[in-house]
Amino acid sequence: MRHLIVLMLLAVLPGATSCSKPASVAGEKPSNENDVTQASDAAKPDAKSTGAALAVFNQRILPIMQAKNPSSCAECHLSGVDLKQYIHESQEKTFASMRDAGLIDVKNPDASKILKFIGRAPKKSTIVSAKVRKQELEAFRAWIHAAVKDPTLAMTQGDGKLLGPTIPDEVIRHARTDRVLASFIDNVWTEIGRCAACHSPDRNQKQVAKHGEEVSWITLGDPQATLDYMLEADLIDTDKPEKSLILMKPTLQLKHGGGQKMVIGDRTYKQFRRFIEDYTATIAGKYKSADELPKTNNEVSVTSEIWMKLTGVPAEYDKMLLQVDLYRWQDGDDPGWSKTRWATADRPAFGKGKLWQQSLTICATRGTRRAEQIAGAKRLPPGRYLAKIYIDREGQLKDDYRYVLGEAEFVGQVEITSRWPGGYGRMTVAKFPQP
Repeated sequence: MRHLIVLMLLAVLPGATSCSKPASVAGEKPSNENDVTQASDAAKPDAKSTGAALAVFNQRILPIMQAKNPSSCAECHLSGVDLKQYIHESQEKTFASMRDAGLIDVKNPDASKILKFIGRAPKKSTIVSAKVRKQELEAFRAWIHAAVKDPTLAMTQGDGKLLGPTIPDEVIRHARTDRVLASFIDNVWTEIGRCAACHSPDRNQKQVAKHGEEVSWITLGDPQATLDYMLEADLIDTDKPEKSLILMKPTLQLKHGGGQKMVIGDRTYKQFRRFIEDYTATIAGKYKSADELPKTNNEVSVTSEIWMKLTGVPAEYDKMLLQVDLYRWQDGDDPGWSKTRWATADRPAFGKGKLWQQSLTICATRGTRRAEQIAGAKRLPPGRYLAKIYIDREGQLKDDYRYVLGEAEFVGQVEITSRWPGGYGRMTVAKFPQP
């Protein structure tokens, strides 16, 4: 095999022809002293080729590894992947690792995967990031073109220890910015309507006049811009997620001009905190294995303008979180109530008024046709529904916000037939079930 490699290298070295072959390979003796000298010279690496690659590596590649700022990879990967991870102080080790990993195409350098990876840019790239990416791309292209012409590098054998990220692919994908944005949309953006009256620029002119433009942290139709602003304005605390202003203010743990919008442990609080804690763990690089990643919520949901009210709620339940889950009656071969809930709502009961009311959140199992439908049509089909009612009488959620109300908190159920019209003034009203 070594003989074949030498033969191939000699074919491209200066002074060699496609037919030339060293005597040691052919088993022949050189015809004269000049032939021996020529054969010896041909076997030596070209100093110019060797020096060119090393010069580019030292001047343009090593500085990328030594840079304090993150590489352009950070635009698409919040953690776990950085161009520095593919570079070693040794040019030989760097080249062998990239070549053996399929990141360098020795026959067609411009088709090298590492160049394609560097060249991938998000739809909205900053001027600074675009400049960094351009510098990285030009540096690696120049080095790869020089390196594949270097006989010494071509002969370098890898040690089997490839450079690059050390975490599993699942963790790398979890830290991608598009995955993070999808999580933000699932957990926060779908609930943004609860904050819109005070924080959306199309509805908060009075608040802006009183408190200034900074009160408008929602960007209409742009969840990425909204997330970016929340981070810039320190609404999310990446050191202490539970102390994030986006959690503290609407739960009245801090003064909030808009009043109470959620309580610790309700569905909105769970979703906001789920995103914040996952985001902070992701950017800190805390996930090291796929088993450590948070489980995907099997239910998708969207808020609606459909309101429901319960009357006759016992005063003893005052300020306790009351949750209603709605199950639809389904006809057919196997008639009965749906196995999964079609809508839900939770809010503290108003004991003095003996009532509870809240806007509904429409639910569906992830991956189903209905999950696709509710994204565009935030409504419930008219018909019969079973409302199951749960109350956190023991304050379980204050001790553990992840706690899920279940059989121990179940207090009764009531059948409802409604067309489920939208609007605060068109609530569907039902009586609280009597024992």
